[in-house]
Amino acid sequence: MPHTIVQSPDLNTPLLLILPHGLNVSGVTLWAVRLANTLAARGRACALLLHPEPPDQRRLTVEFHPRVEVIAPPGLPALDAYPGNFAPFIATYRETVRHLSGSSRRPVLVSPNLLGDCYGLAAALCLTEPEIVRVVGWQHSDIEYDARVLAHYEPILTAFVAVSRKIHTTLAARLPRRSADIHHIAYGVPISSETASQHVSETAKNLDPRFPPDSLSRSLAVSPRSPLKLLYTGRIEHNQKRIMALPLLSAELDRRNIAHRLTIVGDGPASEELDAAVAGRTSITRLPAVDQPTLAALLDDHDAFVLPSRYEGLSVSMLEAMSHGCVPIVARTDSGATDAIDPGINGEIAEAKPTDDEATTARALADAVELYLTRRAPMAAAAARTAHDRYSLDAHANAVEKMLDIAAATPARVWPASRPCAFAAAPGSASSSGSGSSVSSGSGSVPADGPERLQSVLARLAGRRIIIHGTGRHTRELADILANSPAIIVALADDDRAHQGQTLWGWPIIAPADAARTGATDVVMSSWMHEEAIWNRREVYTNQRLTAHRLYAADEP
Repeated sequence: MPHTIVQSPDLNTPLLLILPHGLNVSGVTLWAVRLANTLAARGRACALLLHPEPPDQRRLTVEFHPRVEVIAPPGLPALDAYPGNFAPFIATYRETVRHLSGSSRRPVLVSPNLLGDCYGLAAALCLTEPEIVRVVGWQHSDIEYDARVLAHYEPILTAFVAVSRKIHTTLAARLPRRSADIHHIAYGVPISSETASQHVSETAKNLDPRFPPDSLSRSLAVSPRSPLKLLYTGRIEHNQKRIMALPLLSAELDRRNIAHRLTIVGDGPASEELDAAVAGRTSITRLPAVDQPTLAALLDDHDAFVLPSRYEGLSVSMLEAMSHGCVPIVARTDSGATDAIDPGINGEIAEAKPTDDEATTARALADAVELYLTRRAPMAAAAARTAHDRYSLDAHANAVEKMLDIAAATPARVWPASRPCAFAAAPGSASSSGSGSSVSSGSGSVPADGPERLQSVLARLAGRRIIIHGTGRHTRELADILANSPAIIVALADDDRAHQGQTLWGWPIIAPADAARTGATDVVMSSWMHEEAIWNRREVYTNQRLTAHRLYAADEP
């Protein structure tokens, strides 16, 4: 049942956080719930607008402060089920904003998240309700999609939030005219005032080399003969989390004769595959997503937190582990890890590149585990100190409130009426006029000349057997052009293992490494947003004697 907002006496500006994936298992979900709870406890009106969770993910068990209004209308569909179509959603969004604004017509701070069309709905609100809407954009991950969404909706964004230093730097370079509106605000995690303060103060001396290791408190002391306890918590997913590196890490530690216990906690689209891979492995414990008290107990009971991610913004799970003195051992990412981790002091960074496969990542993580074992004694205290001093939820809320107050005082921003509000377009909507000229207005995934570019490449490859690399939004929006291809499409390829083995429009989805088995002679990169990264990995095709083609730049060897 929704709670009723209790307005603070000064009628401060309400905050509306929108979660397009509902209360799924993710760091963004925990961030939103905790931020809303903290600000509500301080008297700010806060609400969460929830879409349903994805069908392959469970609902996270969380508690809400009584002053947080939870809005989850029955029948509200998943946002990504209707790409570019706002009809099923706009009434709910508009009614929610008007409700929070109240009779005083005070502004409402709207925080869309994760999906371009979530921002598109905010843009639609800025067309019809500009005087009561102020939109704040968070970049949660260091990926091109997130950056492209914020750049696309820059006209309506009152403020931008970067969760890491790297994201702040690159976003400011991308939007130099808005640099003053871009705030670096790291995530915060709960710190038990009694436990954390006592833990940090009592163990601070252990960071001093003058104190021998046997002076460590019992909570940090671990017998060299005890199995090392490793923990992963988070989404069970391939593309970002590189989850199958974890069972390979356990096998590698076995090979190196490192006694250990690995606990993997979470939920997500790769759960069944992971469960099958760890079945019968006595050194691995597999748990579904757990509630926060259970997670806290797990963190207290484990020595180190392992994270094989290809990319992060600033991992909430990592910060939470640090707050419990559970030392982070993480794969190197462009963003986030180096903000919090000083290798050898409060954690370890494994030298695994985002492009490395699971086996390579597992070996790099095992190397980092071995380093950790040589200098583990003071690291738990240092990790807890870092979380306590730099990543507390109170510090995060303080920075957010300051930013929100600035945003609330700024003039309204209006979305240009000449531009479509939607970021996505319906599958097959980007088409050609028949005379060769594109009639697409473009989207966040496909530029206006995308259909014409794809038609030109397919015409050059007429009669040849080809593979289309990519099954994402770019490909789906160009479905009608692919359906009429003069080249012979024999398969689609995707790096995401979750998609491999499936079909799309009757074509099989294969792993890039299996391209030669199809008899194809050419591959076309179907992406605007990620074309450069895909092009830089084209050797997986050229080594199989396929010729690679790109749409948005000249083909260069």
